[in-house]
Amino acid sequence: WIKPSPMPRNANRRYVTDFEMAVWAVKSGGKWTFNKKPNISYMRPSYSGTPPQGNNRIHPTQKSESLINEIIETHSNIGDVIFDPFSGSGQISYSANNLNRFYIASEIDITYWQKSVKRIKDSYVKPAFNHLGNKFRMIEDLMREFPKKNIDYFVDVFAGSGIVSLTYKSPKKIILNDNDSWLAKILEYLLNTDKEILLKEFEKIISEYNLPKVKKTYSIEYNKLKKQFNVDKKISKLLVLIIFGFNQQIRFNKNGNFNIPSGKFWWNDYHKSKLVNFIDNAKDKKITIRSNDFVTFIKDIKKEIEKEKTLFYFDPPYFLSNATYNGSWSDVKEIELIKCLQDLTDQGYKWFLSNLLKSKNKENKYLDDFIEKNKDKIDVIYLDKINYKNSNYQRKERNYEDIEVLVR
Repeated sequence: WIKPSPMPRNANRRYVTDFEMAVWAVKSGGKWTFNKKPNISYMRPSYSGTPPQGNNRIHPTQKSESLINEIIETHSNIGDVIFDPFSGSGQISYSANNLNRFYIASEIDITYWQKSVKRIKDSYVKPAFNHLGNKFRMIEDLMREFPKKNIDYFVDVFAGSGIVSLTYKSPKKIILNDNDSWLAKILEYLLNTDKEILLKEFEKIISEYNLPKVKKTYSIEYNKLKKQFNVDKKISKLLVLIIFGFNQQIRFNKNGNFNIPSGKFWWNDYHKSKLVNFIDNAKDKKITIRSNDFVTFIKDIKKEIEKEKTLFYFDPPYFLSNATYNGSWSDVKEIELIKCLQDLTDQGYKWFLSNLLKSKNKENKYLDDFIEKNKDKIDVIYLDKINYKNSNYQRKERNYEDIEVLVR
């Protein structure tokens, strides 16, 4: 690595070291990876670049992102594991994650560790609108476990906010489904509207209804917009209502009218950046959106996919949860879900499920029995607020009050 701006230590009495060396090695008898760039005749073993400066610099010896990207792409393949025992800024893990490699890293300094973990978390797609069941809080657990290669089709059966699909880098085609037709319409609008047009439309609505760009109350103005939306059902107005609504929730009454009261928000750069980031992450992906009951959807989608190259992801309403959006989920639906999972397992499909095994001393017996029956075919990954533990299913060893899992 040729340094354009080396540290001029004792420059009058010694040479200035303006380079660093990297050692490239494999185990005796092992095979190495060398991915030569196809557009050049040969690659020289040198790189010239400046490390990050100012606010972009986390660690004093932090390497350039483009340098680390080049090393990782040249000497590893998609789906390989990158191990960094002296993580520092976390640049190697950050680059590995972005380049669709697995990563393992350690850092003894807690401050650098926290900054590097935050940097990776911040790089994931944030939900453009609030959906109470969105999986942003566990997105890193999902990305750690999802396969990195040989997945052409990603089938998101309960898509919700869509962030899992937009964050997952491996699939060539993504099929989003949600039984909630309004969620499907919102996703359709976001994924098929130019970001500049969308922002102009939002600014127009916010200005027309005098909604705030600074902190203040706005219930009268908000209710005028809500009344108009319930007449014309325009999706751009619905998204503005969600941004300014109580807890930014989505809820419709039995007459099909949006009925969330006003909240305590205002239009700002944070909301803009979430919308832009969401749209930018979708523009290069091949995405289709459906809105069907999950049983019908799975039956139909099997005709369009290749079994060996497909990953199903299930994030259903949690059977043990009391969340308002779970109101229509019943024992009948849970039994139907378990049957779908059993069919996919027996037929050799790959799938993941997010769910609760236990909550507030209530146990999901349907899921519990399914796991016990198929314990030789599936893995259970136990989640908590800080980390996760991957192990075989041992119900007698699990005595936590709440048990959230990924089942694979």
